[in-house]
Amino acid sequence: MEPDWDDLKVLLALARGGSVAGAARALGIDHSTVSRRLAAVEEGFGAQLLVRGGREFSWTAEGRRVLAAAEAAEAAVIAAMRAVRTAKEEVSGTVRVATTPGLLALMTPALGAFQERYPALELEFTAGFERVDMAKGVADIAVRGGKPMEPDLIGRHVADVGFALYASGTYAQQYGLPDSPAALGRHRLVLLASHLHHIADHLRWLENYRGDQTVISRVDNFQGAEQLITLDRGIGTLPCHQGDRNTALQRVFPEPHSYVPCYVVYHASQRDTARIRAAAGVLADAFAAALTRVPDGQSGMRAATEHAAEDP
Repeated sequence: MEPDWDDLKVLLALARGGSVAGAARALGIDHSTVSRRLAAVEEGFGAQLLVRGGREFSWTAEGRRVLAAAEAAEAAVIAAMRAVRTAKEEVSGTVRVATTPGLLALMTPALGAFQERYPALELEFTAGFERVDMAKGVADIAVRGGKPMEPDLIGRHVADVGFALYASGTYAQQYGLPDSPAALGRHRLVLLASHLHHIADHLRWLENYRGDQTVISRVDNFQGAEQLITLDRGIGTLPCHQGDRNTALQRVFPEPHSYVPCYVVYHASQRDTARIRAAAGVLADAFAAALTRVPDGQSGMRAATEHAAEDP
């Protein structure tokens, strides 16, 4: 039989109370229960831990070793409880944030001002297209496109990010621009790598308009796509907040072809953790600030209109 932690508490009470009676008073149980639980500990360890002599007792060598282990376990539990309580109450420490390169670039200009609220809070970013598993603790918070569908996630819908087609001014002068999506197949296209297509519809939208003879370049991120489009390699999709900032580029069609709802999400188990809620608020505020940096109708972004399970 394996020793039970509650039974080990009897050893601590005996050491501190100095007797069976003292241990019984400390634990709020009777003498016989103390004796029974002590016997259970000794059976679990397969050794005699105390030498009894009337009302007094002394520790065997094995008993002193087990008592030391019980004291160490108690100290570890108390330290863990204190650390958990501190984490829930204090806005300090590191928060790991998973997002995409484009969304990170969007939030960055405003992050500094909002982080100043919490000097002891550190945000650690990982940027990529693949969606991380929040339940496995790969990241503390995710800022991503698409409404969270996984169970036990709490999220705030912070904005809808638009995606539009762009071409360089030089490309437009040399080849002209299509007057409709149906004409895109007669143009050179900058497409995103095929291994990204399963992630979201907007990443493969332009694939629908390529022709059999279309000259194609492929890249696995929007930063690379912007460079190729700027270098006159063809027409491609970019987030509006990225493409509109590049003065060498112009929209092929005035309106975005897709809008992607963006959420700040974290696992429900982190609901009462102060640093997580504070970091979620900082990220959401950075998104709100991004909406106001460019006049409405020109940013390719829309304010949030719906919410997930619960606002941070």
